[in-house]
Amino acid sequence: MACCVPVMALCIAFFVPFIAAALAVLFTRLFKSWAGWVLALFPAGLAVWFGAQVPAGVRGEVPSLTLPWMPDLGIDFALRLDGLSLLMALLITGLGTLVVIYAGRYLVHHEVLGRFYGWLLLFMGGMLGIVLADNTLLLFICWEVTTFSSFILIGFEHKEDAARESAQRALLITALGGQSLLVGLLLLGDVVGTLSISGTIAAADTVRDSPRYLAILLLVLGGAFTKSAQMPFHTWLPGAMTAPTPVSAYLHSATMVKAGVFLLARLSPVLGGTPPWETILTIVGTMTMVLGALLALGHTDLKLVLAYATVSVLGALVMLLGQGTAASIQAMVTFLTAHALYKGTLFLVAGSVDHETGTRDVAHLSGLRKRLPMTAAASAAASLSMMGLPPLFGFVGKELIYEACLEGPGGWPLAAAATVGFGGMVAAALRVGVQPFAGKTFRAEKPESKVHEAPPSMWVGPALLAAAGLVLGLVPWAIQPLLAMASVDIGGSQAGGLELTLWHGVTPALGLSAGSLVLGGSLFALRQPVLKGLRALNLSSHGPERFYQASLSGLIKLSSSMTRVLQNGSLHQYIVVTLATFGGLLALAVVLRLGEWPRGVSKYVLSHEVVVLVGILVSAVLAVVSRSALTSILALGALGLAEALLYVFFGAPDLAMTQVVVQTLTVILFALVFSRFPVQPHEHRFRWWTAALPLAVGGLITWIILHVASTPSHTRLADFYATQSVPAGKGLNIVNVILVDFRAFDTLGEATVLATSGLGVFLLFRTRSQRKKRQV
Repeated sequence: MACCVPVMALCIAFFVPFIAAALAVLFTRLFKSWAGWVLALFPAGLAVWFGAQVPAGVRGEVPSLTLPWMPDLGIDFALRLDGLSLLMALLITGLGTLVVIYAGRYLVHHEVLGRFYGWLLLFMGGMLGIVLADNTLLLFICWEVTTFSSFILIGFEHKEDAARESAQRALLITALGGQSLLVGLLLLGDVVGTLSISGTIAAADTVRDSPRYLAILLLVLGGAFTKSAQMPFHTWLPGAMTAPTPVSAYLHSATMVKAGVFLLARLSPVLGGTPPWETILTIVGTMTMVLGALLALGHTDLKLVLAYATVSVLGALVMLLGQGTAASIQAMVTFLTAHALYKGTLFLVAGSVDHETGTRDVAHLSGLRKRLPMTAAASAAASLSMMGLPPLFGFVGKELIYEACLEGPGGWPLAAAATVGFGGMVAAALRVGVQPFAGKTFRAEKPESKVHEAPPSMWVGPALLAAAGLVLGLVPWAIQPLLAMASVDIGGSQAGGLELTLWHGVTPALGLSAGSLVLGGSLFALRQPVLKGLRALNLSSHGPERFYQASLSGLIKLSSSMTRVLQNGSLHQYIVVTLATFGGLLALAVVLRLGEWPRGVSKYVLSHEVVVLVGILVSAVLAVVSRSALTSILALGALGLAEALLYVFFGAPDLAMTQVVVQTLTVILFALVFSRFPVQPHEHRFRWWTAALPLAVGGLITWIILHVASTPSHTRLADFYATQSVPAGKGLNIVNVILVDFRAFDTLGEATVLATSGLGVFLLFRTRSQRKKRQV
């Protein structure tokens, strides 16, 4: 049931981040160091509004909005705020508020802080659009907004080579996945006959029964897997750690990387429940979960360890969606929330440690708890949640994951893999959340006297997120209704019986949880030999990493070779390549679609038409073989005038007059221009293929024209132009109306090209004239 009251507010909520992004630079100039707090009011207000919609959602009210966008194409601007959207929107706006505040202090002296705010809020708007969209085209547009804005944010320190390379990698991988997603969504819309997401969910059986189901599934998974950093597309996420810490905390722990998981969850009612879905998601998710946890152990950079741990968690979430049971869906939404809270905290803590000590290398950090007490407390709470210890919310989520694995089709093997993954995360939590603050000896890059607690704007965010993880662990029933709504939107009514409790008793899940703690503690205790062993294996540089580097190198070499061929400065070769490409495509169309000889084109040809045609042929040959530029120009002029006569013969006097004027001006301009060029000696040598190629292309075009003329056709487009010329275009001449009204942008483009060419010629001669003056 749609709720009428918040419908317009829903539309406003969609645009608020984009408005804030547009105002970011101005606000930064006006409010200076307080700009972060002021800009944070935008996402904070949204978080409050979304939070106020939870009771209505529990009652079954789902605000939705549908406005005509491109009605002729059946495309609407459609928004929908169901349980899944509401959960994600709260995470996006809540974390976004704290990150904006944090960034105001973390980047306080950055010369383009306002620009950073703008891109961060633009990303927030794109992410919010993804979760609110009820139209696949709108979802894709917002998807690409996050792709481009994240590219800018990752490469924000663009003067550094590593930042530029990481931004390029993220863009290439996620943009390639975006194109895959676009094709998949278009195929999906073609199968169900609508681009509405809710309408597509209602026609789920039609999609699963379609012969194109597998193609749609693979294309959609391509988009989701690249965005959510699944193996083997995970390499962009660790590289993105060159971005400023607020970007890492927001994009790469709670929002952007969750976009792929959200997409899979949103389309689970449509594409899920089939053997291909279950097999692919379970295998890829499990592999990502285990390998991500292992790779996290091979690094000492705080953000890199957290990045690989994030890859591991994303794999676990995808694996749970692949299982498709009610328990696995409930575990997925619960752990998604827990992960956002503790991982956002730890990324912000890593930034504070780096900000205050000058290093993120955990091998050079210890004993910071006395110098950074608030940061240490937040880090400890978040680390305990990441390890899955009670009474933190991470423990509640981890218990649900083990129960889902044991009860689902994966059984004990999947539960064992989850234990290995969580063991790696326990070791990672001890390394990034405990080791820098434990111990008695202070170690850091800066002198001890200069290391102190971060400003309040930098520790209030981690403290609030860590406190939320603790409170939700103690009273999980407080968030249970929201998570239950999200579960129902993914898995249907059977997934709605979610019951969150801190203590489930002594169960096999508790035993596996304890096993992961033992495994993780052992890996941490043996961290030095483990680190040396993993570095010796160099897993990060093999497999996907090597494939990416090889692919990028091959692409660069291919581009260079094509540039040498296609952009070598030879006008002759440009014409040959253009004609060969154009002729090849025409020939392919002829082979695939036509296939019959033209007949019945004309019963007779008039004598004066023959004379004109002969004149055209003679002029064309003379223009080609003449050694005089002036003769070739005059021959082209004669050819153009002969074409004007043909227009007159076939009842198009307006085209004939236009042709005469244009041809006359062309001849005059060519004569003036070529007279200014120096005489270049050139060799005239006949090459049979240079003559055969244009003759073949011309003959092919002639054949197609004859075929079209001999085939009676009646199209709706012709009727449209005829009926709409007067009422819509206000003109009796259909050709003029088509050029001026129906093809207005095309005509504008042609005029722009001509104007640009004229400007180029003017600048060319002006530069030459100025050069002569300087020489004099």
